[in-house]
Amino acid sequence: MVFKREAAMTSPSLAGFIGWHKKTLFMPNDESIVCFFFQPKPAGEPSLYDENHNVFRLNAKGEVIWQVRRDDSNHPSNWWDILHAHARARGEDGARWPFTYFELKYPDGSTNNSPQTGSPPNEAVWTPDCTIWLTGSAYQEYILDPETGIAKNVTEGRPRPW
Repeated sequence: MVFKREAAMTSPSLAGFIGWHKKTLFMPNDESIVCFFFQPKPAGEPSLYDENHNVFRLNAKGEVIWQVRRDDSNHPSNWWDILHAHARARGEDGARWPFTYFELKYPDGSTNNSPQTGSPPNEAVWTPDCTIWLTGSAYQEYILDPETGIAKNVTEGRPRPW
């Protein structure tokens, strides 16, 4: 599914995501949290920063309330510098590790994953009792605070920096 309100996408943060597929969490007050996760060709070209911060909370008019902020404090402070250096050594502009999907986890341990596919749906309704998990590229797991937009990396272990 492509962003339905592309005409409302005037924020510089969203401009690079025109034409991208998305996953949506519907929030109270007609707000939503959107994860732009796949870039078909041709589509917008977000900046390196925006592609690595590809989750937004939008108000009912489609305006940005917040853009996700990553908290990777469970890794060394130069972790992203190392990732970018590896990518640049391959001729890329830096490491592009966007978030790929949301998963809702409920207090009883259940999730919103489909029994048929094991994957979360493209659209879901958030409830205050659930935790929003974001999965990023390179198998990084984050917990998203829907009020602040901070995604806390909770990946255990020390993954290779590429």
